[in-house]
Amino acid sequence: MKKTNEMSKLAGVSKRTLQYYDDEGLLITERTNDNHRLYDREAMERIWEILVYKEMDFELREIRQIVEGSEEQKKKWLAKREKAIDEKIAEEKYKMDVIAFVQRHGMPPLPEEESGKTYVECIKELRDRAISEGREKYGI
Repeated sequence: MKKTNEMSKLAGVSKRTLQYYDDEGLLITERTNDNHRLYDREAMERIWEILVYKEMDFELREIRQIVEGSEEQKKKWLAKREKAIDEKIAEEKYKMDVIAFVQRHGMPPLPEEESGKTYVECIKELRDRAISEGREKYGI
């Protein structure tokens, strides 16, 4: 059994964070006669689990659902997070392609008013050209 101070040092989080996890029902701790929290092995494992899920960018409300769910539900949450990260990576790669395009070709000229296209439409065309060049670059 560990007291809050010990657990805080071991986990690398503040005492207030541990108390918050307990108050929010993410963590169940035992109490001494004078109402001090005590952390057993199960609580330590739960703190570890919470911190690992936080590292994956899950919000505490999501973590609550994950840790209370079945193994199948956990797998679904992880697959969903993985997909979100893949989408974020694709978006960042696109931005890199636009940067590379502008570095190679310079800032695109201001669109002609007579073109009938909005700036946003012209940027979409720029994005499509940058992505196309990026695909050629990566052999996609």
